[in-house]
Amino acid sequence: MTAPFRLYGAELSPYSVKVRSYLRYKGLDFEWRARTNATQEEFQRYAKLPLIPVLVDADENALQDSTPIIEELEAQYTDQSILPEEASVAFLSALIEDYADEWLNKAMFHYRWSYPEDQESAAKRISDMIFEGAEKPEGIEEQVRTRMISRLYHVGSSPETAPLIEGSFTRLLGLLNTLLAKRPYLFGGRPSLADFGLAGQLAQLNSDPTPGALLRAQAPNVAKWLERMDAPKADSGFAPFDEVKGDVEELLRAEIAGAYLLWMDANARAVSADASGVSVDIAGTTFVQKPQRYAAKALGELKRKRALVEDEALAALLAATGVDALLAVFARDDEDAGDDEEAGGDDEGDDGEE
Repeated sequence: MTAPFRLYGAELSPYSVKVRSYLRYKGLDFEWRARTNATQEEFQRYAKLPLIPVLVDADENALQDSTPIIEELEAQYTDQSILPEEASVAFLSALIEDYADEWLNKAMFHYRWSYPEDQESAAKRISDMIFEGAEKPEGIEEQVRTRMISRLYHVGSSPETAPLIEGSFTRLLGLLNTLLAKRPYLFGGRPSLADFGLAGQLAQLNSDPTPGALLRAQAPNVAKWLERMDAPKADSGFAPFDEVKGDVEELLRAEIAGAYLLWMDANARAVSADASGVSVDIAGTTFVQKPQRYAAKALGELKRKRALVEDEALAALLAATGVDALLAVFARDDEDAGDDEEAGGDDEGDDGEE
């Protein structure tokens, strides 16, 4: 892809700000194009699906979906790489990035549309963006609010699962706060793919009243890191595997093996069986939601990346934390996942990741 670029996105879309942060880090020439009523027609010319972000290059080539966008650009623009040199660290980065996209997104959507103050804030910001420069229709904020609340089931948010989702979020904050006291970024002196994935979701959580107050009170190092991630810079290289493995061990055990991969397993099985719902026990809570074909497809890609890394130290870490045992039990054909994206929903009301 050839610069300059146009990035169609939204301030309230975690995947849009994820790609924008990456473009800023790489120093690539781009124009931010908020998806509004005024830009909808041009957006539709490039989007295969009604999902953001969409990146368009100087030759009118378009890419959709945040992770493939970043991976495509990273292969072409190699300066200031976000890929750790050690394959073991690079896999940990990819694993945590997918955790952010597919599991942490649930906390983002849950907090935004479960609490009245957060609902009102998000609905106003979304409607202001969509009708930027024009008069908003009467009642539009309530329409946005009602529609998005109705979609909480799509990410598994309910009164029964709220303690699990919120406990996962606060546990992650504690783990990241400790880790980021040691280094400016997760794996060293420059951001990795994992940094961009986590920051996309956490920036949204930080912008909403309820989770934002929690984040700033309980995880000041995370708050400072989010400021850096808005326009990150490389200070030095990546730390070696032996230095970072202990820092991510509990994250792998408690969050990735203890929640995210359990859900990914159940979701992949549900998609493969063409089931109408996903139900899985996570930490004593029955977690129920609509199956997500995009997440099942993402799991296949994660398995492919894991199979490429033959490293005894990584294998030992993933075995000790339960990650490899869970990856090994996923029994489905990746081709069955389909090609559509169905993450928790961007905040303009579309169904997809992005």
